Amino acid sequence: MGQLRFLLVGTARSGTTLTQRICCELPGVAMPPETHLLQLLAPDLLTRRRFPLAAGEVVDELLRFEALPTSTGLKLDHERVLDLVGPRCDSLFALFEAVVVALCPPQPDGSVYGEKTPEHLLWWRAMTAANEALRVVGVVRDPRAVAASHRAVPWGIRDAAELAEEWAFDQRQLAGARRRLGPRRCLILRYEDLVAAPDAARARLGRFLGVPVPDEPVPDEPVPDESVNPSQGIVSQGIVSQGIVGSWEWWKSRALQPVTTDRTEAWREGLSSAEAAVVVAVAAPEMARFGYLTGTDRRRSRTGPGDRVRDRLAARLRRMRKWEALSQAATGR
Repeated sequence: MGQLRFLLVGTARSGTTLTQRICCELPGVAMPPETHLLQLLAPDLLTRRRFPLAAGEVVDELLRFEALPTSTGLKLDHERVLDLVGPRCDSLFALFEAVVVALCPPQPDGSVYGEKTPEHLLWWRAMTAANEALRVVGVVRDPRAVAASHRAVPWGIRDAAELAEEWAFDQRQLAGARRRLGPRRCLILRYEDLVAAPDAARARLGRFLGVPVPDEPVPDEPVPDESVNPSQGIVSQGIVSQGIVGSWEWWKSRALQPVTTDRTEAWREGLSSAEAAVVVAVAAPEMARFGYLTGTDRRRSRTGPGDRVRDRLAARLRRMRKWEALSQAATGR
């Protein structure tokens, strides 16, 4: 079978779905819709179980996975998962890999599989330690644009300071992944660069993943709305690929349309000048690191957004460390 080669991660609303689409335009790359498996299933699984898992235990976890609200519409073949993990499932990574592969339509031998759930960024250490061949693709976007985009979805973060703290935390994780893994295992793409030159981004992704890059630019064609269905193929820029968007994820439709730079500066209308200034005050060092601040004060505001937000992010960091420890304990490492 093909192997899970990479995780695609980043702050939500940063362009991860568009990057996923670009990846799937590369020959031999397959990705399912977001699984949320590590985010929503794995923590409890690692508390309940110790690997290896017997077939019956695997099926029980698959039923729990299918019951998640985020699994609505996913078609998971239990027999295929069991065939992929073998007589016993030796690790969380093996289970995760089998679910990702089984959610994709059958692919030719040697295909490269990837998974995109933005929140899986918090699992980069545990997953890359579990499989030393696994790579990470991180997507970064101007946090002011991310803050504005969050206001367009029902689950988004409305408070500019809270979003800025979340964004800065995520970018520190990506910077850490880049330092730890190096350029061969970690590629960071800026959304603004991707939309300005999608063919160049596609070539970078192809080289990073070790797959052929089309010689000719991929024609930019819109995707019919009715084709956005995880159980059917979708036509993405003239290429038929597996479904990557759930039918209920209406907010992702723009990522399947022709690539434009229209949204790079839209935050200027979506945020007040005071809100934009708050984002900069909170996230200045990380913005400077990724090229979003030049010639201005790059120090973080000493006042910050308040203890409530910082406490929530501290709790998020503690959860991440706990997951890493549980992952090691569950596999006996």
